Order: sequence, then structure tokens, then C-alpha cells
Amino acid sequence: MQMHPVADRFSTSWGALAAAAAAVLLWGCLPALRLLIENQPPFLTATIALTFAALMGTLRSWGVLLRHPDHDKGSRPLSLGMGVGLAFGIVGAIGFYFIGLDQAPGAQVALITYIWPLLFIVASEFLETGRVRAIVIGGGAVAFAGSALLILSAGGGAITPARLLGYASGVFAGISWVVYSLMLKRGEELASEAWPRIFTLAAVISGICHVTLEPAALTIDPRSFAVAAAIGLGPYGIAFIAWAYGVANGPSRLVGTLAYGVPVVSVGLLVLLGETTPTWRLFLGAALVLTGIAVAGRAGGSVRPHGRPARRRRLRETAR
Repeated sequence: MQMHPVADRFSTSWGALAAAAAAVLLWGCLPALRLLIENQPPFLTATIALTFAALMGTLRSWGVLLRHPDHDKGSRPLSLGMGVGLAFGIVGAIGFYFIGLDQAPGAQVALITYIWPLLFIVASEFLETGRVRAIVIGGGAVAFAGSALLILSAGGGAITPARLLGYASGVFAGISWVVYSLMLKRGEELASEAWPRIFTLAAVISGICHVTLEPAALTIDPRSFAVAAAIGLGPYGIAFIAWAYGVANGPSRLVGTLAYGVPVVSVGLLVLLGETTPTWRLFLGAALVLTGIAVAGRAGGSVRPHGRPARRRRLRETAR
């Protein structure tokens, strides 16, 4: 029995939300994993992670094409400009975040970095409708306030000029996330064979950054190497692909706001591991994040497939 086209589009949208949520869960595991890495330069960690992400992407692509030879029909091919742009976005998001965590308190760096979902929501709203509604900004702001409360409740000390490099790195990491997500939002979903190339390009770029910007690592701690590989397979492998599917096929406002769930998952996991003490601020912050997600989702109305720009819909209706 063939599914009705409208039902099929709605199914795709809900699947996209599930993929984005899975990416959020994987990203939430990153701080706990990073606790296991000792004295390893940020871009070296990123290079190892991206190399294993490329390996995972290659195996995934082979599996998809063997099981579904026609899977990539209708998917957009990867141009050189798109591949390089996405690779730089990934390297910026990973590398600058790790640099920030090394140069300034992680709580403050994470807060600065997680401005990006709000910027993504606002940018997507403007690109799709030509305007930004107050309720969209309000929902994102509530979620951001919850993230701030969650992150700052973990401590971190006062903001000082000496930590400006760490804060600037957080800003660049956030901007990299926005650019990466907006590039993925345009057009059809990328073909599965594109991801190994993107991750490989990103690994090369990250490796060049390590060689030129960091002291060369003559030896690598086996445990740190294994953790970096695990990060590449999960938080920076599967999660990047899942997020790409989410932003390409799901409602921009709701998908973007889901990213605020990362601090909830991160802090919750750190509490379970005994790295963070549970307080009322944690519970209030989590409640604000969930409220912001609900407001932004309601602002977008029902879940609409693919988030087609309102301008294009109006032009088509006018032409009829």
C-alpha cells in the first residue's frame, strides 16, 4: 500500500525531528567523554575524531548503497565549494570549541557557544519568511536562559580579560555551527556518499591546523586516542549526519531550538557521574529549556514538511 504524499511528508518531518533529537543526545555526551582526554591538543583531538568519522561515514555509505541502490535519487551531489564550506564549518565547530574549553572555564565557553541555536532560528525564520516574529525570538530566548542557568550553575569563576581567547573561540564555534546548519538547510538532503568526503576534508583541514598552530604531539596517550575515536564515531560522526537530515527535512524553528537540549543532557550526565552537584538551578534551567522548545515549536504551528520558504509558496500561489 502506497503512503499518501501528504502523510509521507509529515512522516519525513517527524523522522527529521527524531534524527535531530538523537544528535542532541550524542552531543550531550561530549563533556563527559572529554573528561577522559588528558593533555591532548584540541586540533589533534579533532583530527582523530574526524578521521574516525570519515571511516564511519564510508562504511555507512557502502551499507546504504548495498541495501538501497536507489536511496540517493533526488539527493544533491556534493560540489567542491559545498564540501569545503561544510568541512570548515565542522572544523570550526569542533576545533574552536575545544580551544575555548582549554583557555577558559568550560561553563562560560559553553554558554557563549550555545548562542548559535538562537541565531540559527532567527536566520532561518528570516530566510524563510522575510521577517522574524517576536514569539520565535521569545521561545529561543527562554531556552537560552535555561541553558545559561544550567551552565553557570556548574561554576566557572569571574570573566576576565585573560580568558578572552577562550570566549572568542566560543563565539567562532557558535558562528561555525550557524553557517554549517544554514548550508545544510538549503535544498535537498546530501547523498550518503558525500559524508566520507566531508569528514575527510575536515580531518585534513584540522590536521593542518594542528601542525601549524599547535606543538607537535610526539606521543599519543592510548586512552585519549580511544576517546577521541569514540567522539568521532558518535558525537561528531553519527550526530553530524543525523543533524544534517534533521535540518534539511524538519521545521527550522523546532529543530534549531532542540539544540538547547544539549546542556540538559550534558549536565544531567555529569550529575549521574558525580562531576556536578544537583541544585535547584539545574532543575529550573532544565524546565526553562523545555519550555522554550515548546514555545518555539508552537510558534511554528504544526510540523510542516521540509520547511519550504513562505516566499516560494506565495509566488506559486500568485502564479496560479
